[in-house]
Amino acid sequence: MNRPWFDPKTGVLLLDDYVSLPSYRKVMEDGVVTEDELSQQAHQVVDLLRKLEAMLSPEARSVATDAFCELAVLHALARQHQVSSPR
Repeated sequence: MNRPWFDPKTGVLLLDDYVSLPSYRKVMEDGVVTEDELSQQAHQVVDLLRKLEAMLSPEARSVATDAFCELAVLHALARQHQVSSPR
């Protein structure tokens, strides 16, 4: 899959667009995420990250590691914001 990471006009990360991937739609058909489905997705992500890691130079790996760490922070902040924001 060769898709852009950012919207060319706004510069916004396109993560929300990727939620429409078949892997997400398949799991969400019944509206329930099981432990097994979550585990399978985690394994898929780990396999892809290991493949990517093997392809990267040390310098690129360092930048990718920083990006993944900050993405994890963004995810945690977004979840906390969702929980703490009044509706």
